[in-house]
Amino acid sequence: MKPPDTPGQAVWRGWNSLAADLYKTMLGVVLLTSLTMFVVLSYAWSAFMDEVQRQTGALLTAQFRLPPDQLDPLLAQARRLSGTTLNVDEIRSLFVFALVLLFTLLSLLTWWSARRFARPLTQLSAAANRLTTGDFTARAVLGGSLNRRSDETARLLRDFNLMAASLERLERERRYGVAATAHELRTPVTVLRGRLEGLRDGVLPASPQELEKLIGHTDLLSKLIEDLQLLSLAEAGELRLDLGPVEVQDVLIRLHADHLKAAQTQGAQLLLDLCAEPVRVTGDRRRLEQVVHNLLTNALRHTRPYGTVRIKLEVEAGAAHIEIHNTGTGFTAEALNRAFERFYSGPDRERGRGGSGLGLAISKSLIEAHGGEMRLFNTETGAGVQITLNPLAEGDGLHGARPRF
Repeated sequence: MKPPDTPGQAVWRGWNSLAADLYKTMLGVVLLTSLTMFVVLSYAWSAFMDEVQRQTGALLTAQFRLPPDQLDPLLAQARRLSGTTLNVDEIRSLFVFALVLLFTLLSLLTWWSARRFARPLTQLSAAANRLTTGDFTARAVLGGSLNRRSDETARLLRDFNLMAASLERLERERRYGVAATAHELRTPVTVLRGRLEGLRDGVLPASPQELEKLIGHTDLLSKLIEDLQLLSLAEAGELRLDLGPVEVQDVLIRLHADHLKAAQTQGAQLLLDLCAEPVRVTGDRRRLEQVVHNLLTNALRHTRPYGTVRIKLEVEAGAAHIEIHNTGTGFTAEALNRAFERFYSGPDRERGRGGSGLGLAISKSLIEAHGGEMRLFNTETGAGVQITLNPLAEGDGLHGARPRF
């Protein structure tokens, strides 16, 4: 922990702060302006008095026909009389007092303006310092007129607060992700250890059936690790895609056939609704099939008994839209906001029916790696998910298909 500043260090730090620099700069401007005004006014007053004396002499000469040798002594006598009549020292003191008062008022105004300008940046610096120490709850205070302002300073503080809120959310998601990953990995490891100890102690027979169970738990653990690696690569932009033209109808027809038996087993209808014209997109066929497979598996898992799952393909506004609807309870408001998080566990996810909780997060990352979008929504009869991809123009072939990293 940093030791507190001594009084001398505090004074030195304050003297070299932004507010002090602004105050010194503005005070210098006030002094320079005051000196310039004093010199200009003095010169103007002197020139004015000389011109008054010259014009007075000319008027007296013209009016009373006084020769110049008599006029100069009269003007000199008038200056002496004015000096005895006016208290020059009082006038000088009054002028100095007015100048000091003006300088004091300008200095106070300068000090107030410097503090008012520097206060938001000082608060921003303090909040940024807290942020660097790991306190992601740090925020810059927008008090007083800053809430009503839209200048550069107010926007800077608002942008900082938005950045801090994003960092806080990312840190919260990171901690949740680490805890959830540990939890998901602990379950198969614990089961493996228990069964292996049972085999070692002779409690469980070393039969082929038992070995198959162990292999199944190992496969589950390997799948979870593979999903985590895939998700990390996709989110980091390091996932290599084998891009090429993909006929979307072919992908959907194949996956519809693959899931038809599972749908019939639970008494559900799996419908396929394709547009008439062929739709071709630039993408990695294997990854796109993986995404649709994940979504169909989730849709069937959450479909009511004897319900319906519909796969729909349409082209609109120059983009291909793949929608998968299922009859059920739909997403909760929380699930609509958090379903793409790693290991999100809510009422929409039945953990006892398989799955690592990474399917939606992986699917979204893969679609975004293709330059597309994925969103969740509710329908009158259940839930739905939409994938948006940009189709290739006719005859494009492989043109413009570059691998993304």
